[in-house]
Amino acid sequence: MQNPPDSLRIVDAIAPFLTTATRHRINWSKIDFSLLERNGTLCPEAQARITPLFRRYCERIAADGANAIALDDLAHLYIHPGYPEALQNKLHAYRAAYREWFHIACEAGLAIYLNTDLLFYAGGTRPQIGTSPAAVTAFLRSACEFVFNDFQEIQGIFFRLGECDAQDVHSDFISRLVIRTPAQANRLLRDILPLFEQHQKRFILRTWTVGAYPIGDLIWNPRTLEKTLRNLDSPALVLSMKFGESDFFRHLRLNRHFFRTKVAKLVELQAKREYEGCGEYPAFTGFDDEAVLRKLDDAENILGIHLWCQTGGWTAFRRITYLQTEGLWNEINAFTALRMVRDRCGVESAVAAFVRERRPEIPPQPFLELLRLSDEVIRELLYLPEFAKQEIYFRRSRLPPQLMVYWDRIFINHTLRKVLRCFVRDPEASVRQAQAALRKIDRMRTLAGECGLPVDDIDFMRDTFGILAAARAYCLLPYDPHRLEGLKELKAKYKRAWQHRYRYAVKLDFNPQHLTRARFQLLLQLFFRENSRYRRVDKFLTVWLLGKLYPLLRVGRRRFFIKFADKQAMGLGSIFR
Repeated sequence: MQNPPDSLRIVDAIAPFLTTATRHRINWSKIDFSLLERNGTLCPEAQARITPLFRRYCERIAADGANAIALDDLAHLYIHPGYPEALQNKLHAYRAAYREWFHIACEAGLAIYLNTDLLFYAGGTRPQIGTSPAAVTAFLRSACEFVFNDFQEIQGIFFRLGECDAQDVHSDFISRLVIRTPAQANRLLRDILPLFEQHQKRFILRTWTVGAYPIGDLIWNPRTLEKTLRNLDSPALVLSMKFGESDFFRHLRLNRHFFRTKVAKLVELQAKREYEGCGEYPAFTGFDDEAVLRKLDDAENILGIHLWCQTGGWTAFRRITYLQTEGLWNEINAFTALRMVRDRCGVESAVAAFVRERRPEIPPQPFLELLRLSDEVIRELLYLPEFAKQEIYFRRSRLPPQLMVYWDRIFINHTLRKVLRCFVRDPEASVRQAQAALRKIDRMRTLAGECGLPVDDIDFMRDTFGILAAARAYCLLPYDPHRLEGLKELKAKYKRAWQHRYRYAVKLDFNPQHLTRARFQLLLQLFFRENSRYRRVDKFLTVWLLGKLYPLLRVGRRRFFIKFADKQAMGLGSIFR
């Protein structure tokens, strides 16, 4: 990536605020402010606990190469005159705490960026603020100007317009999707960018979307991007884009949006891969990140990276990057990404720098081999490569390249078996590939011992991936009832072996799906497409008609992981809006 000398290397700053999270499954998408409060206000003890952790975190990421942080959030710094007195008093306490945290970040040499959703509402103020485009713009202008005037150190704001708060968020502020069309987004940008130009701040628009409403394909659709940016020419505008056309997965081609516009851009990378174990075992991203950065050499106006080393996902896994020794695997990913951008070097040079500066006792070559094998095992066994490499779209979203594993759950069921058998043409080769990957984990265990790294994490990986290998055989090979019993035994053994730590929840369901394979395949061809361009049937059936019918189909749904998906994040219904 031909990054400028002052390239932005922004790292999320959520970790210090979630060290005391107690729920079994944690929402890592943003700070859970309820953890910081007591008796209706910011708890002084919580602030006193967070402050030294925040200082340590800032110092660590700055030493690794970061020069900015992204911090939640705009809502807790803006005091709207219509807010209740109790909320205004609470926000005054937050603003005082943020002043201290901003000072710490600046001392570490880090620029400060805020995060916000479009749009956030305090309880009961939605009717007062409004949801029309004009009302949204007026509220947002007021909030940004208020904060810019009081906190000069803020350099810009990240705006998320394609996703809102999850169903499990219970806070003073709840965000909702109010920008629903490219035209509304364009109007908002035209109206508010002059304010950012006046204050010399960056308006960073995240193109991430989950498929809701006509704006929901912004992440990949060139027409939606063009309509959103039409007739805009502002030095304040920056796009922040995930490297692929879906979430943080492997086996994705580079998002072509990086080459479709001259607008300044950041590429979003994730060191704590939320779909790849969250750091419970090595899932090295350095080779993936290097490939992305090299392909961006031909892209215009790339400002740098927005690196997530803790943010993302709803999981029971809770290793904290940079603040716990257990966060090692995520720190390795963060370090290599930051150094490849800062020093304009390759992944092997970045790994060598990690050993030299952070762990000089580690022998370099065995360590590099361990990381390379972890990358191969993730690609070959956590993913099913023949399926993952296929580009499949449903409505406004690209289907994830990984179906069996989602956050901290493993789904093995008859419906999944039917789906995969429709897309995998060489099942025996895929099963052999899984077995070969397991043998690579055995080699990783030996290397971890030589390097003085946590062997227990490799054992956990081996047992988890052993279930995935058995599941692949069940899904792809001819039906054999012994494989069902074998999976039940593996699940029981897995729970016993790892009852002392957070582990994947293995969801088995062998109830038969009674549609014949031919009819099932016909349904897949009807609802899913292998090209991003919409077919006529998509515009009518999957986009319009399903959007109308989905609420009527809620009763009695129970297949695949739909029940789970309805309760997580924004809920499955969000992609049908």
